[in-house]
Amino acid sequence: MPYVEFCCPGTEYRVPIELCLKECQHPREIIIDGKVELIACLSTPTLAKIAEQRIWTGKPSTTQLISGTREEFLKIIKEYVVNPHERAFALAGTMHHARLEAVANKLNLNELSEEFLDGEVTGVLDRLVPDRSNPDFYELWDYKNIGSFKVAKAMGIVSIGTKDDPSGAVYKSSGKWGKAGTPKQVKVFGQDPAQAEMDDYTLQLNHYRTKIEALSFPVSKMIIQATVRDYGLATATSRGVTSQFYLMPVKRMDDSEVLDYFQNKSYALLSALESGSMPAPCSERERWDGRKCQGYCDVVSFCPEGLAIKNGEVSNDD
Repeated sequence: MPYVEFCCPGTEYRVPIELCLKECQHPREIIIDGKVELIACLSTPTLAKIAEQRIWTGKPSTTQLISGTREEFLKIIKEYVVNPHERAFALAGTMHHARLEAVANKLNLNELSEEFLDGEVTGVLDRLVPDRSNPDFYELWDYKNIGSFKVAKAMGIVSIGTKDDPSGAVYKSSGKWGKAGTPKQVKVFGQDPAQAEMDDYTLQLNHYRTKIEALSFPVSKMIIQATVRDYGLATATSRGVTSQFYLMPVKRMDDSEVLDYFQNKSYALLSALESGSMPAPCSERERWDGRKCQGYCDVVSFCPEGLAIKNGEVSNDD
């Protein structure tokens, strides 16, 4: 089942989405020209766009199967509530894809964009373009609008030491950081391929690749184009993320490994739906070492293990 209610931001009010789109049920106070006015939390078009969602058709999608089976099972069988203010990143990602697709169409480029891939497991490819260096092959691109945390993880960006602050700043007082008058130290970052974590992206693009190659379009390259949504903020800089865009090459997986993963995950989800039995808890990767349970899972209220992690009753490792 889809999410059917909005939780009014900053309140405990739950409002059916259909009613919310007709008229704001709990307007908030805002001062305009010195007067207190009542206004909705977001514009109606914004709320309507957030209300759009993929309806379960009986066929799992690639991204569904990369997520935890229990999470996706609960999203299908439960009616749940979302806070529209917490969907900003998802909305930004949707608009990001739509704008790039519109530009590709306007330029009449020799490429496919936002193409639906049907089958027992579905998908949508972002961009397929002929490889200029090898005209018999194609490049598969995927657009991501993601935070610096995920970029640093995927790129394997890590701190490798410190250096004097290039600005010439010095410490004004002594402490564990250094003596007063000595140069401030700033982190130096580098890439460590051994620490790069791209499992989800690698699975997604390789699955699309197998579908595309089955249609006689051989793929030579797979590339993630990541837009850093918190670029320029201290949080991004502190992680060594200093560019607004990153291109991330995706490694080719063995076809049998890719197909086995998605067949097994599809079987697990469809079997759980048929029997009505709760699947096993999401894996550590699927729940982001507990971070997803703590604040990013829409259906955590229906999951005993997730709730325990969210409430601090157990650690993610228990």
